[in-house]
Amino acid sequence: MTRSDTIRHAVGVDVGGSHVCAAVVDLGSGALCSEPVSVPVDSHAGAVPILDAWAEGIREAIRRSGVVPSGVGLAFPGPFDYVRGISLINGVNKFDRIYGLDIASSLRTRLRDTGVDAFRFVNDASAFALGESLGGAAKDAERVVALTLGTGVGSGFVAGHRLIESGDEVPANGWVYHLPFESGIVDEAFSTRWICSRYRELTGRTVEGAKQVADRYDEDPASRQLFAEYGERLAAFAGPVLDRFRCRVLLLGGNISRAYGLFRPTLEARFSRDGRDVQVCTSQLLDRAALIGAASLFL
Repeated sequence: MTRSDTIRHAVGVDVGGSHVCAAVVDLGSGALCSEPVSVPVDSHAGAVPILDAWAEGIREAIRRSGVVPSGVGLAFPGPFDYVRGISLINGVNKFDRIYGLDIASSLRTRLRDTGVDAFRFVNDASAFALGESLGGAAKDAERVVALTLGTGVGSGFVAGHRLIESGDEVPANGWVYHLPFESGIVDEAFSTRWICSRYRELTGRTVEGAKQVADRYDEDPASRQLFAEYGERLAAFAGPVLDRFRCRVLLLGGNISRAYGLFRPTLEARFSRDGRDVQVCTSQLLDRAALIGAASLFL
């Protein structure tokens, strides 16, 4: 290490099913100290090779940065006990072998040589919200509601660059995926599953994801109808959520948000019709948002 700085820097880690990505983050600016380190991970492997791969990524990120960070923040998909740092993922064809494991203790043992012994954990959607609030699309906003739209619907509520997970202004844990909407729940209403199902209803044809539908937008009336419905419905759901949080900034992430231009007109029209002045923004940091957000747990 060339110097020690236990105040301004922390490692951000984004744990995925096929790889782990890590980087040291300057907490003053939200900038990465070096290019992220990506290490392949076999999520079907045993606990030892999985943890060894995570530790390898963290160690290399610290080495590249040249600083001694104050700790390691890890963004994990759920289900996960984020307070105790214990994986609860089971029966979803990944990470079954680390179920119930104390991740912090396991990593601390492997990373003794780095001088880092503090570990904090956050939901990956919440990490996205924190990252974009610290150094991305929502960095000038005091209050932000973030929704990640993809295989499921993730969420994060941020005020003053801090994650809000409890209280009257947010749903339990800051999670919206289980909230009722129409005849089901939010996770079904705005995920890839809804897009595939609705397209099949409109056309009788099967698609694998939102990108296929988006690619047909110009020549396919069904695609245009689907995204028009998506924007209208998303605004109908998000409006009361924003009101409850006393927020006028909606941040969108996830794969479906890449098609925002296609559902933007009806989303904005619905907000306007309902008398809501909402600023909608999409991710600027992309894959780096979760890294920055996870590291920001040490602010």
